[in-house]
Amino acid sequence: MRPIFPRLILTLALAGLTAPALAQSQADDPSKTRQIEEDASKVATAPLKDVGVIKDKIPQVLIDARTATYALPSPLTCKTIFDAVDALNAELAPDLDAASTQIKSGMSAGEIGETVVHGLMPMRSWVRKLSGAEKNANEVEAAIVAGSVRRGYLKGVGLQMGCKPPAAPLGISLPASPKAAPAATKPRPTKKR
Repeated sequence: MRPIFPRLILTLALAGLTAPALAQSQADDPSKTRQIEEDASKVATAPLKDVGVIKDKIPQVLIDARTATYALPSPLTCKTIFDAVDALNAELAPDLDAASTQIKSGMSAGEIGETVVHGLMPMRSWVRKLSGAEKNANEVEAAIVAGSVRRGYLKGVGLQMGCKPPAAPLGISLPASPKAAPAATKPRPTKKR
């Protein structure tokens, strides 16, 4: 079995070399530059996460969402729903009703880098299991799912209450309630004379 340390050094060096080149090509757009820096950071830290040196921390709002996914905020107002959804939005990827959520094709440079880095580590799945990294990744994933479900639930409650986005889904409104049909009147019996 070959030592992992030289591969780790090579991986970190590759990540360090590719990030500036990618950043230079996107220097005009600060949000793209920030995304490239985040992707480079992910690529560089992936081997450290795989061996359990770095563990993802779960934000408190996602821990709360996991323990009380369907709890209603108190007091139940559009403001409290807005605040709860806003806190979840800060920790989660954009919701499906957001304009930035689009179906994309292909892989980003960061995703390609992560794939390459993951391929360099021999027996990666076993290393992740033995180091506890797999357990941490599963806990983080469960918290993200719970947070996403809670956000959708709260938006549904907000929609029912007539709240405005983001306390309700974008572009969705409840159908108008059908007007009550006039009560059917029975014909009056005619009086016999």
